[in-house]
Amino acid sequence: MSLAGKLWQIKDKLADEQLEQLGDVPRLVVQLLHNRGITQTEQMRRFLSGQPYTDSDPFQLKGMDAAVTRLRAALQEGEPIVVYGDYDADGVTATALLVQTLSVLGGQVQPYIPDRIEEGYGLNMTAVSRLAEQGTRLLVTVDCGIRSVQEVSYAQDLGMQVIVTDHHVLGYELPPALAIINPKQPDCPYPFKQLAGVGLAFKLAQALLRSVSHTGALSEDDLVDLVAVGTVADVAPLVDENRWLVRCGLDRLNRAPRLGLRALCEVAGIPVGRITGDSIGYALGPRLNAAGRLSSSLAAYELLVTSDPERAFELARQLNAQNQERQELTRVAVEEARAFIEADRASSLLYLIAEPYFNPGVVGLVAARLVEEFYRPILVAWRGETYTRGSGRSIPGFHLTHALDECVDLLEHHGGHSAAAGFTVRTERLRQLYTRLLQIAARELAEKPLTPVLEIDAELKLDKIDRRRVEDLLTARAAGRPIAEQELQHPGLRTMDGLQQLQPFGAGNPVPVFVTHQLVLKNVYLMGGDRRHLKLILFDGKQEWEAVAFQRAEWRDRLSERVDVAYSLEVNDYNGRQRLQLGVQDIRPSEECLNA
Repeated sequence: MSLAGKLWQIKDKLADEQLEQLGDVPRLVVQLLHNRGITQTEQMRRFLSGQPYTDSDPFQLKGMDAAVTRLRAALQEGEPIVVYGDYDADGVTATALLVQTLSVLGGQVQPYIPDRIEEGYGLNMTAVSRLAEQGTRLLVTVDCGIRSVQEVSYAQDLGMQVIVTDHHVLGYELPPALAIINPKQPDCPYPFKQLAGVGLAFKLAQALLRSVSHTGALSEDDLVDLVAVGTVADVAPLVDENRWLVRCGLDRLNRAPRLGLRALCEVAGIPVGRITGDSIGYALGPRLNAAGRLSSSLAAYELLVTSDPERAFELARQLNAQNQERQELTRVAVEEARAFIEADRASSLLYLIAEPYFNPGVVGLVAARLVEEFYRPILVAWRGETYTRGSGRSIPGFHLTHALDECVDLLEHHGGHSAAAGFTVRTERLRQLYTRLLQIAARELAEKPLTPVLEIDAELKLDKIDRRRVEDLLTARAAGRPIAEQELQHPGLRTMDGLQQLQPFGAGNPVPVFVTHQLVLKNVYLMGGDRRHLKLILFDGKQEWEAVAFQRAEWRDRLSERVDVAYSLEVNDYNGRQRLQLGVQDIRPSEECLNA
């Protein structure tokens, strides 16, 4: 059995003629493309170049014509416009993007981001009433609103018109908005359905910039950095148009990041020029999210729009400190919630854990950690006297938002996706909600194996890679030294370059995972200030490899002399030297060569 308790599933190797489908591309890269469902030659080439597969004209989106017409009228008449966003990184980047666009076009526009604790997710009656009193006549939602039927109706009663842009799953009834921009509408012809909230805000901005006369002070390229940050942070699938937008955004971030993101990179220790999708997912996104989790997202919003260098660094340091606090709050809450599950010995098919001492800003993170550990749908919530607000994460085979849809009579609000959702319920109904969700889980999961699967792309013969030569070539190129043409054709270098072409990695385009059998374990060390990480020295019969297993200190005493290792092949830049290393995903004794 693997040390992570996962079932290994190794993809079938393609036939030779399939592996030669792109003669100028390494065979391994072709295998990886097929593993991701990219099988047509033209589709493959577009993926490797980052181009979207489908027509991305924003006016294909249902509701776009009506939205642009109304916004143009507001711009011409000088009407006050409010962009109403969400408090996470997707919503904050979407808010900043659309406010920036409307401001450059001459709009009288202001942002509104609700307080997570006081107001909760999405439109709320109090905010709508307050905005109406302030004279707002046009309200544009970003990353929220698709399930706010009563709130949109109330806004219209107060004399406001509402444009909803939202990427979340639709409810049973659509809000009575002037225009709804959501490609998940069944009659929306837009070909790509998986844009993030910031991606839809960008499509609206794109349509406006293409239809409104302006000085050219703002271009679409000026906005794609925000699209990249929000898309990756929201774990939207990095395929098709999302992949194209994120690649463009990363290029912009590495060439000319806006002031606030440059400051955030500096405090996070990320050199401009080396910003990747992982940089967003593990460093920038969490820091932007930290503001809304612990206090107000307005600090994150201000960071994205400020033109004051001193203020940018002040805000970046504030978000960094809040992120550290968020990490500690999450750690403590995970331990407390884990104890609840372990007391039940993880025998339930689903868990709903609600406590008054949980911080509502971290409950989704806690749920995500516990799902990784116990492989069950898990909802974690802050329980108040009147209302309980929470967030859930799920596993394949259990659509969390659809499950909550079946509990709509018990809920005040809910919404999300298949794997993640938020909800608000009256505390007095909490037990009823848990009971019904357990019934749904019994129906949906009773016949399904509750064992996590590690999908492995291919078996790799590490002894076929001349590690030191590849490292020399990568180091020389990183330093700008010339490399002979014949060296550029080195098989190991071409493989690494091919893997690089597959980036950015993320949801829908996971980091390639390989397996090598019968590696000799030469040594193992504990790493990190808390000694929670492992560093392994592995021998493939010809050369040694360094391998790192994060948060896996408990494996140390369970390793055998010969092991099968599932890993990602990484490049570690240390003091200008490019070194290949293995990012361990799982490991098992070689004697257990399971036919996965």
